[in-house]
Amino acid sequence: MNSTTIFTIGGVVLLVILVLVVRLAVRWIVRMTIIGVILLALIGGGVFWWWTNRLTAKPQQNKQNRQPAQPTRRASSH
Repeated sequence: MNSTTIFTIGGVVLLVILVLVVRLAVRWIVRMTIIGVILLALIGGGVFWWWTNRLTAKPQQNKQNRQPAQPTRRASSH
């Protein structure tokens, strides 16, 4: 075996290893991207829920203990 054959075999082996490492890296990148999108959706949903709850009208608590206004009586016609 001469040096050209050895370098060719070594190059092919390194190329196969490189392809396997790149495939594995791409799989992990896809997984991390999916997890990131899910987390962004959860955070966005939480912020949206918080924002809409903050905008809803809540009953104001008065500092004084006032009695609620009594309903007015209707004049009865006989």
